Amino acid sequence: MQNDMKSAIQAAVEEGVGKAMGRQTELMGRQTELLEQIARFLGIEPSRAPASAPKPASVPPPASKRSPGPAPKRPSSVPVRKWVKPEAAPKSTGTKAAPQSRRGRPRAAGRTTTVAASTSNPNPAASVAYEVGQEVRYKQGRGSFSAKVKSIDANAKTVTVERVSDNKQVVRPFDKVTPA
Repeated sequence: MQNDMKSAIQAAVEEGVGKAMGRQTELMGRQTELLEQIARFLGIEPSRAPASAPKPASVPPPASKRSPGPAPKRPSSVPVRKWVKPEAAPKSTGTKAAPQSRRGRPRAAGRTTTVAASTSNPNPAASVAYEVGQEVRYKQGRGSFSAKVKSIDANAKTVTVERVSDNKQVVRPFDKVTPA
């Protein structure tokens, strides 16, 4: 009963594949004829050897599809090779340099250099002294605004300024504020 079903299914599959491949085979035959005509026109003698793709080596069906029967014996001279899972490289969890593919500046790179540069420069012209009531311009975002100095915090190196346009008070660092 089971063999009859298998053979019936196999016959149906062969018929379906035959129908699907029949049109392809017909088209390939026509293409071959056209190529032979082009070869004759160009003066090349067409060869009748079929140019087919190399067939892959036959792979035995999986054990579940094989017909029951004795398995082929392995000669005793051939050792049994067990499949071994390739070991992954051990992951190191120590300190490691950051990968080169990261974007942006490295962590804390700009912070230490700017603080060191501002403290190491003893030039008094570089650090502008602001006075309360002085007209200044400061940068915020993409814009630049006119303002008056309200208070100065020398320890934090910040200036509290009041915008001329809307009287809003803003705290800005010294490097964002310039004398007007």
